[in-house]
Amino acid sequence: MNQTTKKQHYIWRSYLAPWTRDNSNKGQIFCRREGRIFPVSLMNVAHENYFYEVKELSKREIELIHGMTIRGKTGIQKTVGENWLNLYCASFKFARAVGKYLPGNDEKVFEAITATQEFKDYNIESIEKLHGKIETQGMEYVKLLREDNIGFWENEIGREDFSYFLANQYFRTKKMRNRILYTLENARNMNPYFKDIRPENMWIPLSLILASYTGAGIISDYSIVLLHTDNGQFIVGDQPVINTYSVSDRNGPPEDIELFYPITPQTALLVTKKQQYKNEKMLKITSDDVQAFNTLEWNASSEMVFAKESEYLERVHTL
Repeated sequence: MNQTTKKQHYIWRSYLAPWTRDNSNKGQIFCRREGRIFPVSLMNVAHENYFYEVKELSKREIELIHGMTIRGKTGIQKTVGENWLNLYCASFKFARAVGKYLPGNDEKVFEAITATQEFKDYNIESIEKLHGKIETQGMEYVKLLREDNIGFWENEIGREDFSYFLANQYFRTKKMRNRILYTLENARNMNPYFKDIRPENMWIPLSLILASYTGAGIISDYSIVLLHTDNGQFIVGDQPVINTYSVSDRNGPPEDIELFYPITPQTALLVTKKQQYKNEKMLKITSDDVQAFNTLEWNASSEMVFAKESEYLERVHTL
């Protein structure tokens, strides 16, 4: 592997491009962070060094992930959960398997393999490249939505692909990482058996599994509707996809799922089971409705919110 990605973005720059001054994935966007509103390049927001680095899981960490997400599942859900967990662990399992066929102490051989730069680079890049593939596929649907085309939702493959893309965008962020870490830290504190788990090692496989389950859950019973505004603009936070039933600071499970996803400053997507939207494809909403959704987006953010024009960050701040 020739080059590793140190600065890993947890919000795709191509997604945020419509909020920049020149509609580019390297353009400047207005950002509000820590009480300040300022223009900033997309290259310098919503990223963290080695955010998706793969780390070896201990036996108890694997047990806890399995117990939280796979045990009790059947059929395709169980298979999908197991496949994600196995994929995440694959590089370390391979290194241990190789150690058994090389001369010397198995553990020392394993340590020597995992200490190589090639092995480290692979573990830094593997999840980054996975998200890159998901982005490439998913952004094709986002482009259609930006053209007011939602016909793909009537197609089973399109519905499946987009649902997973959307759920992945929901779980891959810093906000969701911190929420998963909080849950795991509670489990560690409550059960002495898990006192040695390392939550920071576990959040990525959990996020991949939960994204698959959530995506599968919205394929059949949900409708999508495009929300348009001529009066105002949608802002977007560093947790772009939000569950409108779960935008407070509470960490318990939400009572239901309804996903809201800004598409451009003038368009947003609602994925919902509400009957009032069942026969709607596109809906023009009022400036008050936009402000209400912007407030939800603001409340769901972790550190930053973004806008095409700074005045919309000032407005939501005053609520």
